[in-house]
Amino acid sequence: MNPDEFTIVVESSKSAREALVDLWKAALAAGWVVVGDYDLTGLLAGRGRDEGDGSGEGEGVEIKSLDICHPELARPFVKAELRTALCMPCNVLVCSEGGRTRLMAMRPGVMMPQLFSEATQALGDLPERVDRELERILQQAA
Repeated sequence: MNPDEFTIVVESSKSAREALVDLWKAALAAGWVVVGDYDLTGLLAGRGRDEGDGSGEGEGVEIKSLDICHPELARPFVKAELRTALCMPCNVLVCSEGGRTRLMAMRPGVMMPQLFSEATQALGDLPERVDRELERILQQAA
């Protein structure tokens, strides 16, 4: 499967911090809940636990992660199959590198049927609705 098939990627002219703030606002305005907010930049660059290998790889890259969920949309998934909660909440990455910022998320409407086909069959167009709402949030934040 090609990554473009199961991911949403939206370009932004904003800094990672500005896009993250606007992502918060767009998610809340759409009735979603922010469950977690993480700055992965230092962690993934090797800072924190150790100082990395000194290669400089990953320097200049800013990565933030926001976990968002819409309880009314998520409940039917969990009711149909408890293990679908392993894919929740929706994780959105805000990445900035070389002056280029991207907002990225997995498409639940594509991934959930691949992982939980029986459960998602009973949900009708709900997985696609989640995709549309998630993409709309990313577009508004960009």
